[in-house]
Amino acid sequence: MGVNDEPTAAPPRATPAGTAAAPVGAAAHGGVVPPATLPADHLSGRPTPTGEELHASHPAPTFVALRRWVLSNAVQLRTLRGDLRKQIAASSSSAVGPLGDVPEKVVLVASELATNALAHGRPPTQVRLAQDGTTFLLEVSDGAVDRHPFLAEGRAPGDGGFGLQIARRLSLDVGWYADSEGKHVWATFCATDDA
Repeated sequence: MGVNDEPTAAPPRATPAGTAAAPVGAAAHGGVVPPATLPADHLSGRPTPTGEELHASHPAPTFVALRRWVLSNAVQLRTLRGDLRKQIAASSSSAVGPLGDVPEKVVLVASELATNALAHGRPPTQVRLAQDGTTFLLEVSDGAVDRHPFLAEGRAPGDGGFGLQIARRLSLDVGWYADSEGKHVWATFCATDDA
């Protein structure tokens, strides 16, 4: 049974980029606005006032569900982390080979995404783990379909908001979609990946 067994709505469409007003200080450059710099990791999502919007996309439909957790508060994150480590170890076979740091990457990203969902989303917060061969899919969902995930930029260390940046750095791929159950943010991790 796959993670996305039920029919899902198409992911929200990105709004086409419009013409933006010249930023403050453009007059200092003779009315010409210098080219914008690319965001971290050369992402190409839509800019927001506080970062870069994450692209809407679905994970591959080939993943098989392993386990689901429903969280109502941050205290449950400790249990989630331990359960994720155990589930990944139990789901790995000798064919997968050594897991390396995959369990720790999954646990860290799950903690970040679940914390975001608990703090900024609406109940229920759910965490799902699925597998397709040597690749694990982590999916965190909440009921706030109107709040699109974005990659925080321009914040000082310690100000928070870097969960998706961490997910992008530690996983193979990151995306999100919305359906009748809520907003889902997902990341994939490969047990044979040396990165």
